[in-house]
Amino acid sequence: MEFFVENINLLLFLPAVMCAIIGFNGLVSNKIEKSTVFLINLVFSLVCVIFSCAVFKYSIIDNMSVASNFSWITLDNVNFYLGTYLDKVSVSFLFVVELISILLQAVSYLKLKNEYNYPKLLFLQNLFLLGIAGCFISPNLFQTYLFCEVTGIAGYLLINFDFSNREESKAGIKSYIFNRTGDIALLFCVLTILYFAVVYNQLNNAEALSYANMNNLAISISSLLNEPLYIMFCSALLFVIVMKFMQAFIYITFENNDRNPFSKAIFFQNSLFVLLGIYLFLRAGAFFGILEINWLWAVFVLFVLFVFLGILNRWFISFCKMLGWIEKYIVETAVNLTELSVRALSYICCRFQAGNFQAYLTYSIVGLVLIFIFVLIFYEMVIKV
Repeated sequence: MEFFVENINLLLFLPAVMCAIIGFNGLVSNKIEKSTVFLINLVFSLVCVIFSCAVFKYSIIDNMSVASNFSWITLDNVNFYLGTYLDKVSVSFLFVVELISILLQAVSYLKLKNEYNYPKLLFLQNLFLLGIAGCFISPNLFQTYLFCEVTGIAGYLLINFDFSNREESKAGIKSYIFNRTGDIALLFCVLTILYFAVVYNQLNNAEALSYANMNNLAISISSLLNEPLYIMFCSALLFVIVMKFMQAFIYITFENNDRNPFSKAIFFQNSLFVLLGIYLFLRAGAFFGILEINWLWAVFVLFVLFVFLGILNRWFISFCKMLGWIEKYIVETAVNLTELSVRALSYICCRFQAGNFQAYLTYSIVGLVLIFIFVLIFYEMVIKV
């Protein structure tokens, strides 16, 4: 059992290796058959399920927990740690997400193995699994933030899987906005905790961000912040959690009701964001328990944040339409002009290669005229001044 606990980082390493295999296979024009790639993926996924079962027994049945940290970034006043943290909460979510992921991958293969872009879906599924599993075994808020970014990238790419589809592109924009604002809010919370932990408590390491110290950390932060600021802080945490929930249901916003197998696979994969939202709520529950009657103010601040997000959403989609207009009428025009210029120069060069005296004389005169014009412009702009 100790072997599985000590090597739990394989749950992150194997999906990363699988992403590398699929990417390399794409670079070599998919010379490895889809069935072979999926077989390798199935073996890796089964190993991950076995590891998750082992640590589930270790924490739930044997009532054990483990935390490991190693220094990652060392600064003057603070050290950032990476590692793993296994307790009843993390291993429960880890076991569920590993089990659901292997089922989703198996069903996706059975229904989509003949599709040309199935490897892309398998790549994104493994990237998503890497991010969400990393969130569940992270020992502190800072590492959770890093893996939330990975999960957000995978979720966006899944939602915008078919970027030629206008509805998927709209949902992809919404996903980007929700995920980006949510992760910025999470980063604000992480930096706030770190600031008070280092400056006011004179702690010299980021273990103050660890989930094992969350109750003490919540009491410390609430005592150092005045009431309005603490309400704002908790509202930001709630905002992050709700953003993760909403990521799971953005795919429903499609106007197209005729869903294909890809759409269903992507929807069920993104539904795992619900688990991430619940997990973050349980981890940050110590902060919310101190709010008491101020829950009403926190909900009001959360409402204001969502109003702002709605305005941002409408503005951003309009901004994307404007960029689309620029791309269609300006960038595309510039590309066409460049292409015409290259073709013209290519035609001139071909004619010059004819080797007759007339071509040589013509291009010599053109060259002399261009040199004369350049000298004249240089004189007018520089020397005369």
